[in-house]
Amino acid sequence: MKSKFAPSLFGAISFVSVLTAGLSVMQVNAGETVFYVTEDGNPVSDLAITVDGNKKLVRSNGFISFDVKAGTHQVEFSQLGEWAGDAEFTTTDNQNAEIQVELVGGEALAEVNVFAEDEIAAGTLSGYLISEETGSGIVGATVSLSKELTVLTNQQGYFEFEVPRGSYEVMIDHKEYGQKKIRNLRVLANVATEVNVDLSMSGDGVIEEVVAIGTYVADTVTAQERDSSAVLDAIGNEQFSRFGDSNAASALKRVSGVTIADGKYAVVRGLNERYTTVTFNGANLPSPDPSRRVVPLDIFPSGLISGINVQKSATADRFSDSAGANIDILSKEAPDAFSGKLKASIGFVDGLTGTSRDLQTTSGTEILGFGSDDRALSSQAKSLSNADNKVATGSDAANLVDLSQLETEKQNIRPDMSLELSIGDMIAETDSGFFTYKWTGKYSNEWNLEESDRATYEAVGNGDIQEADEYIYERVTNDITLATGLSLSYQGEDTNLYSNSMMLRQTQNDNVLTKGIRGENRDFIIEKDYSWREREFLMQQFVGEHYFSMESFFGLETDLDWALTVSQASLDSPDSRSYEFVGPSGIATDETFNPLAVDYTSVSDLSEENDPTREFSELTDDSTDFYLKGNTLLVSADDYEIRTKFGLSTFSRKRVADNYTYQYELATANDELPTALNDIQIISDILTEDAFLNGIYNAKSNTNYENSYEGTWDYTAFFIQPKFEIYDLISAEVGLRLEDSDMSLETKENPSTGSNVTADVTDNDAYTSLNVTYHMLEDVQARFAYYNSINRPDFREVAPAQFTDPVSGDLYQGNPVLESSTIDNLDVRFEYYMSDNESITAAVFRKDFTDIIERTVSIVSGSSNSTIYRYDNGGDAFAQGIELSFAKDISFDNDFVGLKVSGNTSFIDSEVEELNASGNVSATRQMQGQPDMLANLQLEADELESGREYTLVLNYTGESLDSVSASEALPDFMKASRTVLDVSFKQPIIYDELEVKATIKNITNSEVLIEQGGRMIKKYKPGSEFKLGFTYNF
Repeated sequence: MKSKFAPSLFGAISFVSVLTAGLSVMQVNAGETVFYVTEDGNPVSDLAITVDGNKKLVRSNGFISFDVKAGTHQVEFSQLGEWAGDAEFTTTDNQNAEIQVELVGGEALAEVNVFAEDEIAAGTLSGYLISEETGSGIVGATVSLSKELTVLTNQQGYFEFEVPRGSYEVMIDHKEYGQKKIRNLRVLANVATEVNVDLSMSGDGVIEEVVAIGTYVADTVTAQERDSSAVLDAIGNEQFSRFGDSNAASALKRVSGVTIADGKYAVVRGLNERYTTVTFNGANLPSPDPSRRVVPLDIFPSGLISGINVQKSATADRFSDSAGANIDILSKEAPDAFSGKLKASIGFVDGLTGTSRDLQTTSGTEILGFGSDDRALSSQAKSLSNADNKVATGSDAANLVDLSQLETEKQNIRPDMSLELSIGDMIAETDSGFFTYKWTGKYSNEWNLEESDRATYEAVGNGDIQEADEYIYERVTNDITLATGLSLSYQGEDTNLYSNSMMLRQTQNDNVLTKGIRGENRDFIIEKDYSWREREFLMQQFVGEHYFSMESFFGLETDLDWALTVSQASLDSPDSRSYEFVGPSGIATDETFNPLAVDYTSVSDLSEENDPTREFSELTDDSTDFYLKGNTLLVSADDYEIRTKFGLSTFSRKRVADNYTYQYELATANDELPTALNDIQIISDILTEDAFLNGIYNAKSNTNYENSYEGTWDYTAFFIQPKFEIYDLISAEVGLRLEDSDMSLETKENPSTGSNVTADVTDNDAYTSLNVTYHMLEDVQARFAYYNSINRPDFREVAPAQFTDPVSGDLYQGNPVLESSTIDNLDVRFEYYMSDNESITAAVFRKDFTDIIERTVSIVSGSSNSTIYRYDNGGDAFAQGIELSFAKDISFDNDFVGLKVSGNTSFIDSEVEELNASGNVSATRQMQGQPDMLANLQLEADELESGREYTLVLNYTGESLDSVSASEALPDFMKASRTVLDVSFKQPIIYDELEVKATIKNITNSEVLIEQGGRMIKKYKPGSEFKLGFTYNF
């Protein structure tokens, strides 16, 4: 495609003769024959060329080369398996050939030029640099072939060289658009080679093998959103770099109507993460976090991801369990030329880094996230759980579980650190295609701190509440990530094959201290909890993409894609320890938060009522997922076409959960703590070997058999999705998806009663969808979508076990009678695209729920008034709202600063029916987890001369219902609105190789506040985080 700018005869057209010394060029060797294939001036990559029986597929830049011997050579061209033309040429021992091939009406026309090895023949290299942001030429950019050969682009963005034929590396430098590199650019003799390059201020930095005699147009996420059949928001790889995203979760917070809960889970349009499905290249994945039904997004390092698509309206080819959205994480493809990247960073957490904390003891390989053998559960302990007498005494009790693991140590908190390396290259090239690879490895070690004020309340009548508990909560976590991924690809003429192998590990060293007034008797209690959790995700995925021409597939042109994914998600939590010390009781209520008005720590004793507990749990999900999807062109005319998508999807998942719990109980008279052990707050000084040998303590198994269970989930779906499109006017897709889902669960038998608990969640239904896009103008379009969806429970939500959420530290209880919820969805969106990077969108949506699933909260009265959460079905509900988003590039006459502003905001209204004990509607309220407003703002400023980048990201989340109170006498938990501000700065150091980036997250240290009846339940400031890192490209 020719540029819309013409060079001025009297402008600053840069012409340099390079027949002088100083140019570094890859010369063409004798016997080498280079083909360059174009159609309408653009490169062609689906043409196969056979020279003397040796067949190769043209590369994506339109070039392919052969080594030939002297003689006459026969050439045949074929496209998609069909003959497209032939040619003949002759070379001698010291000659090579350049053959330019132009496809005209499906026929390959070849022009052959033969040269002696040392023959100098020149060609012209010229082109335009065009801004993706403005559509205009880029003025004043430096284009270099070497230190001596440098030109500046003129007012139209034009440049020109005269160079010998060969292969070149072109360097582009601009104060606004940064530094870019075009590798492996071939210039042919006596040919005007034109390279038109669209550049973005958020580009990648390296443009691999940009095509000559054509236009390179980079894909943009705005273009993806515009061309999608559904309501889609996309995040591209360039945005990961721009905003400093370390994983998928941190990137998604910029999507319209999306917030990230706990740094891991996507909340779309205010619907919590249970309404969202996460897929990897379209495949369903099990979650290594048993407290959530979806995969935590922070487990995917950005180095493994090329982009993220957030599809907010359903189509028949997507899982129906996506009322919020389907988030599809796209893997990075392997490059066809060598590239490498090294990233490293160091971070500081306000109030934590550099301080000394009392933490559980760690050693050896645990710095890599692999727990030591000292944490393992002994066979003796397992035998005790299955024995009739579940009490161990004396040395048996002392040796049941390693007592040394009870020890703690003072640790100086080190700075956060992260190291990531990725390399990729071509492995081999064959007659039919080429093989490539990309490997990525990452290690990070990060710390987090929560120091919160907490309280609970009890009803006193007339709708009033009074303080029950008041305490401080301190949680220090050390999160260790170890990840590696290998991508292999084969790209052929009509077949592409990919292999994605992945191992992702996240280990959490969790240390919790609570201190204050707790329980029915308002005791002074110090509670300590230590956990070590290893989450692991293993995946092997094979993906195939096949093209079938009309002649090879029943007379129908068809794309056929498939994927087989075998994965395993596991959680191993060895030796979680909890115990408490109790001081004076009957502390008076003063109705003000002051839990440490008197600190009774020094006179607190190990609890005689609540025994020290050690818990071992393992959970493993094995999953196999397969899908087959086709896209067939049925009818094609000059102004319309009809095609249909079709396919099937199936997965089978099996979960095995095992739990063992042990407690240390007093064996003294009246179960009283001996006087000698009073006023001691170091647990390892109390639970010594002598304490068991002297009969002070026994060990007992207190395993709840409902915490161990097995479950299976079998799912099969078929879909068909016809699409009718009148070009440049309207397109409509009608979808039908048939799903059969069967999830069953069974706990272990209680050996005392022989009973167990079962749960079944089964459905077999049809889900319809309609997506219509009306092209009102060339750059304006409107979308309409209607679809049905379902929200199914997951294993842990229906298992009757209690479990601790590793993210929040909250206690949950499963609900075996929980049922699926169904949703009807409606979306309307208007879109105006000023350019491939600029847009304005406005959308309205409504969702109607039946038997909505919500999180409820209740207080279990006792010595500590425990707060426990679970999921329950409510009445019918709706959520509706408006979404507005924009992206705009701002230009200045001084050419010193480039500015881009983008953002989005959502206004959401919701209502759910509250049911009384009889199942009748008693009242209405807003939905749980549904904020009334969401807003994101991004400001990007670039210094054009220095290449420095400044980025500001602002996220606002409005007030929401955090949890529904299970007691009608107590108000619901409300979460206050919150604004988070992040800033980042990037400085190039070495041209196209080394850059330094600094990031400050939560710069204002925005507070998290949850209230009940206007009174504080939880309040803390997460702290600010500073990170400094570098990226080296090689």
